[in-house]
Amino acid sequence: MEPVQEGVANLVNHCAEVQQGEKVLLINEGGEADTDLVELIAQAVRNAGGHEQVMWLDRPERGGGPGAAPPISDELATAIRSADKVISLYPLGDRALVQTLGDNPSVLVANTMFRTKEDFASNHARYHWGMANAIYERFEKELFAEGRRVRLANPAGTDISGVIGSFSERARQLDEYRVPFSRSFNSPAYIPVATTRCEGQAVIEYTNGFRREPIDHPPTIIIENNIMTRVEGPSEAKRWVDEYAKNLDERAERLNRPDANKVDSWHGGLHPTAECVGGPRGLIGNANTDMAHFHVGPEGEHMAAQWGRLILELDGETVIENGVYHPDFDDPKLRETAQRFGLRHWK
Repeated sequence: MEPVQEGVANLVNHCAEVQQGEKVLLINEGGEADTDLVELIAQAVRNAGGHEQVMWLDRPERGGGPGAAPPISDELATAIRSADKVISLYPLGDRALVQTLGDNPSVLVANTMFRTKEDFASNHARYHWGMANAIYERFEKELFAEGRRVRLANPAGTDISGVIGSFSERARQLDEYRVPFSRSFNSPAYIPVATTRCEGQAVIEYTNGFRREPIDHPPTIIIENNIMTRVEGPSEAKRWVDEYAKNLDERAERLNRPDANKVDSWHGGLHPTAECVGGPRGLIGNANTDMAHFHVGPEGEHMAAQWGRLILELDGETVIENGVYHPDFDDPKLRETAQRFGLRHWK
C-alpha cells in the first residue's frame, strides 16, 4: 500500500470507522482539497462497504478565534443529517455543528485539516488514529493530574518548574468547542495544562503563534511566584525584549489586577510522529512534541511565545527530551492499547 493510501485508510477505517452499508458524506473545500485525493477517500469508503456522496463547497474566508468556522447552509445541514458519517476536508466548526444539529445527532463527523495527497502520505496521517487518540486521553485525563510536579525546559535555556493546577481559563474556553460526535483526524495540541507555583525562565525562540517564525535573538521571560514579571536578554535582543515587555505591560495596564500576567497554562503536542509544520498551515504542526507555549492572565490569553526542543518532566521522570518521547518513558496503559490495536509499540 502506498503511503497516501495508508493515510486515507487510517482516516476512513480508524477515525471515521466507516461500516458496511453506511451513507458517508464527503465535504471538500474548493481550491484547497486535491480532487485525486477525494477520489482515493471515496474509493476507501467503498472498500469499507460504505456509500459515498461527494459535495464541493467554496473556500470560506479565514479568521476568528478558537472554533471559528463559516455558518452551515440549509443545503449542507440537510446533507449532514441524511448521512451516517461525514468526512470533512472543509472547516466545519463544532459550535456551528451543534447550533445546526443539536447536542446529540446520530451522525459522526470526522474533520481534517489535511487537503493534499502529500498531507495524507505524512507520518502524522499514517499513524494509527485510535492510538493517537488514546495517547491524548491518557495524558489529558490521567497523566496531567492535579498536584503533579512539572518541569519544562530546553537546551536554549528555558527552565521552568511548577505544579499542575485544578483550573485553566484557556482550557475551559477550548473545552466549549469539543462535542462528542465530532473527531479531528489530525491531532491538535492537548488541552492546556493548568499551572501553579511556576518559577524560572522561558527563552522565546519562535513568534507569531502557530506560524512559528524563528526569533533571531531570543528574549527571556522571567517567571516568579507564577507571574511573568519581566523580560531580559542581551543587547542584540533589544527589539524582542522590548516587544514582549510591552505585551506584559499592556496586559497589566488593561486588566489592572495583580494576576494580570499570571501563568494560566501551557501546552504542546503529544503525537509521536507528527511533523512540526510551520507557516500558514502551522496548526497541523500543533500535534508535534517539539514545541510548547503559554497562556497568560485571568482570561487565559494565548501568548505568541514558543520554544522548541522541549524537555518535559512529570514528578522527576523525563517524558519528552529534545522534542521527542524519551526512550525510557513508557506507560502500561498505552502499551496495552497498542497491543489491542495490533501495534508493536506506541512511540
